[in-house]
Amino acid sequence: MAISKWTKSPLKPLCIRIGDGLHGTPTYDENSDVFFINGNNLKRGSIVVSPDTKKVTNSDFKSNYIELNDKSLLLSINGTLGEMAFYNGEKVMLGKSVAYLNFKTGINQFYYYYFQLKDVQRYFHNVATGSTIKNLGLKSIQDFEVPYPEEKEWNPIARVLAKLDKKIALNNKINAELESMAKLIYDYWFVQFDFPDVNGKPYKSSGGKMVYNETLNREIPAGWAADIIGNILSSDLGGTPSTKMKEYWDGDIPWLNSGEIASFPIIEAEEHITSYAIEKSATSLMPKGTCVLSITRHLRPSILAVEACANQSVVGIYESENLKATFLYPYLKNEIPRLMSLRTGAQQPHINKGIVDESPVVIPLDETLNGYYEKVSGIYELIINNAFQNKELANLRDWLLPMLMSGQVTVKDA
Repeated sequence: MAISKWTKSPLKPLCIRIGDGLHGTPTYDENSDVFFINGNNLKRGSIVVSPDTKKVTNSDFKSNYIELNDKSLLLSINGTLGEMAFYNGEKVMLGKSVAYLNFKTGINQFYYYYFQLKDVQRYFHNVATGSTIKNLGLKSIQDFEVPYPEEKEWNPIARVLAKLDKKIALNNKINAELESMAKLIYDYWFVQFDFPDVNGKPYKSSGGKMVYNETLNREIPAGWAADIIGNILSSDLGGTPSTKMKEYWDGDIPWLNSGEIASFPIIEAEEHITSYAIEKSATSLMPKGTCVLSITRHLRPSILAVEACANQSVVGIYESENLKATFLYPYLKNEIPRLMSLRTGAQQPHINKGIVDESPVVIPLDETLNGYYEKVSGIYELIINNAFQNKELANLRDWLLPMLMSGQVTVKDA
């Protein structure tokens, strides 16, 4: 049965309550366990806590308590519109940019997908008020007429789409565990220096010879060297093609902003430019395998799994024959605390490319590096494969969504 044949109802009678979070400023407390959640914390069905997410006092949490349950759907209504999350028992306090819809039944699972339809997202933006910062009012949500299918109709649709999301979430979990495993190997070999010696025993723990290195200001294994990044590796600072030139944009070359470096690995970008834009601007085309580092606000490293360009808040560090991305990426992750301490600027704390180039790095013997690459290359390859599989699954989900809602495809077909 298609949307057009389903009974319609305003959202308000389908819910016990529709409301939003605190409109004032709470009392913050770093030692609290209650996170203050805004619209930017809602991502793909989950409440996501970032380094910027503040915590509030337990007394504020109690005085502004909102009862949420597994039938609740959270919706971003200020600034960023239309992002959603389910409530899974997290200890959170909502800000004014989050609306909560406490449904009477589990149909929130269906509306999570229905609200993702382009026409619904367009509706949210069209009825939102404000010229600079858009705000979706509660009355617009309450009065919004939605299809109201029976459970035997909505449940299979939500279940099929949720299975694709669960597979994506599983791949993400596997990738996080694989990355942690690879990082552990790196630290064991190149921070603790307990790589296998000629007898297969941990080098430093087994009495391997160590010598003091002035560049690193610490002891390293005998025969190893150290230098700064700028002396041994090529790097580039990104750039932004003029937005006034239409012929620079909407091409087929991914162009990253610094916020997108939070993804690992990087397999796509929100915006694309043309080859002509590369010729006429400061940005550069970086090959697959380049380590990229965002140098504004929260510094983050990643690895390109596709060719891409970036803006001027991103530095690309090119791998060499012996220092590959699978060595440089965990090295950069370890460098983040030091680099964060070197940021300047009150409004946009940042470092510059020179600081990255001056970063000291240990240079192991080739035989040790080759042994390390044998151990971790398969891990990183699997991480990248899972990321591309997730992209395919997301594309399939997004293609199925309007087809299932319109009745063009049934659950049995899917």
